Amino acid sequence: MIPGVDDGAPDLESALDALQALWQDGVTAVVATPHLQASRVEGSRRKLAEEAWRELRAAVSESLPDLTLERGFEISLDVPRLDLQDEALRLGGTRFVLVEFHGFTIPQRSAEVLGSIVAEGYVPVLAHPERYWGYDRPLSIVPEWRAAGVLMQLNGGSLLGENGDSIRARALRFLSSGWVDLIASDNHARPERCLSLRRVWDYLVARDLEEPARLLLEENPHRILKDESPWVVGSVEDSGGFFSKMIRAFKRGR
Repeated sequence: MIPGVDDGAPDLESALDALQALWQDGVTAVVATPHLQASRVEGSRRKLAEEAWRELRAAVSESLPDLTLERGFEISLDVPRLDLQDEALRLGGTRFVLVEFHGFTIPQRSAEVLGSIVAEGYVPVLAHPERYWGYDRPLSIVPEWRAAGVLMQLNGGSLLGENGDSIRARALRFLSSGWVDLIASDNHARPERCLSLRRVWDYLVARDLEEPARLLLEENPHRILKDESPWVVGSVEDSGGFFSKMIRAFKRGR
């Protein structure tokens, strides 16, 4: 969302258009999280993001004064240690930090790496866990992450098939297993990406899942921005059996 930093909004106009679309769909708070490598937290991209953030914040205060705009980073764990003392690295300055695995591949000792962040007093929020390579059939590493204190943030677009049926089925499996704490747009201010979570809300509500939708899309994200632990969502299963059918199809295809 911060313009001109990486693979998101190319310019300020694109960022403002995306934020306006989110606002019109009922989104009242946005956290901008440009990519950042753990090995280069003080590099040139960080400096560029700082400058562009100030420009974006000033423009939003004029055009969308009622929108809450916070920032953080989506930090790629390309090295095992991460110094998070600088609150600007964390989501809205809270103890929560958005992280991802480098190269979309689950590294060795991943639970230990994530647990080391928890040991420092922070809470890692693992971005798009449904999109990583390296899982075994039972996804046995995921309970280890959960036991270490890791939160899971699903991509809304994955539920809608944006990344293909296998990723969609894995996303549904995460939901049905009770492993998901919140759903995010992964909005890159580009028209080809899922611009809003309204479609995700409608998708879940149409399957009689309004209460989990409220927790995943509204309550838990707001609690994180207030530096409060999110509510436990538990297993999310649709009444029509579509989730189970997709999960079984995915298992057969592996």
